[in-house]
Amino acid sequence: MRVLIINRWSDDFADYGSYVDHTAHQVAYVTVAGHRPLLPGGTAHAEVVADPSDADAVTAAALRCHLALGGTDVVLALSEFDLLTAARVREELGVPGPGTDTALRFRDKTVMKAAIAEAGLRIPRFRTVTTPAEAAAFAAAHPGPVMLKPRTGAASAGCVLLEEGLGERAVLARLEGLDLSGYEAEEFVQGPIWHVDGLLREGEPLFALASRYLNTCFEFGNGSPLGSAVQQGPLADRISDFALDSLRALGLRTGAFHLEVIEHRDGPVFLEVGARVGGGEIPFVCRDVYGVDLVGDWIRLELGEAPLTVPAAGSECGGFLMVPEPVGMRLLARPELRGTVAGLYAEILPEPGRVFTGDGGYDEILGRFRFRAASPQAVEAAIRSAIDQYRCELEPAVLTPSGADA
Repeated sequence: MRVLIINRWSDDFADYGSYVDHTAHQVAYVTVAGHRPLLPGGTAHAEVVADPSDADAVTAAALRCHLALGGTDVVLALSEFDLLTAARVREELGVPGPGTDTALRFRDKTVMKAAIAEAGLRIPRFRTVTTPAEAAAFAAAHPGPVMLKPRTGAASAGCVLLEEGLGERAVLARLEGLDLSGYEAEEFVQGPIWHVDGLLREGEPLFALASRYLNTCFEFGNGSPLGSAVQQGPLADRISDFALDSLRALGLRTGAFHLEVIEHRDGPVFLEVGARVGGGEIPFVCRDVYGVDLVGDWIRLELGEAPLTVPAAGSECGGFLMVPEPVGMRLLARPELRGTVAGLYAEILPEPGRVFTGDGGYDEILGRFRFRAASPQAVEAAIRSAIDQYRCELEPAVLTPSGADA
């Protein structure tokens, strides 16, 4: 096949040679400069763009790849931030696959929730907002907290929580100077948050795991550890069924998914979804504990190939913990927990001397931990134990305007 890959990464996530046979397929890339050393020797063509978020530049580069290949059969884009651009490229080149309308259902939070509601599934009440006054009006009309979110954002970046009881004046003061173009407001539905991760082929699940967060992605962005443990039992089955119903409502037939659900006392409530592999430690736990290569099998499905991995038999549960960056601090010392916390099988820790500048995402952070145990309760206990025991010594660092250590 003639395969066009749109890529923005330059680390191991961009090692496409591990997944795509560059001798069996003709493969071209629209990518970033830092990815060049990872390009396999059999690469047919590569175009480098300065900014992968520049849809015009990426589309123009994709056309050059298309001409170099003599046509394109498949366009691959693994990052959530490239899904809309990939859809545009498919449409302009006449390549089969998800177009803009489909991609919007997985990128624009207002579009996805409208589709879910139309299918009769519960969602938070929401509306598009563009100004602080519109956000204040929504908060006044809905008792309880309200969350403001970028409509095409991810990982809770840019989210603003308006606490219950804030008056209009306080809301306007809180939002003064913020650009809310491209935002939505939604009611804050109380309850634990779950995530369901897996793969679909022709509308049927090949693999799906329902996990419950300890804390939330929003709290992680505000300095709290984020944990997650795979769950078992009737509630986990109900959450998984709700997630699959949501994916059908959104029209996802084949591919990877990461879907979040609120466990409300009245039943599951849809939160949001990504048509991609979940971030952080999710793909590693799926590989290590369950024997499923989410990234590799997603690519194989897109190429029309059979998945290589079969879910591992057994009843073990997996989980993870991520400790966020203490922005503006330098790490002086930190413990190692493997061997002291039952169920902790892997840890990725920064070396002393690391300065945290706030651009580590889910990878270059204060600590990453992976767990496996006989039950969800055991995994959750191990996560809490790790949180209690992971005490680091830090000192303030002076950062330059660019974020580097002075």
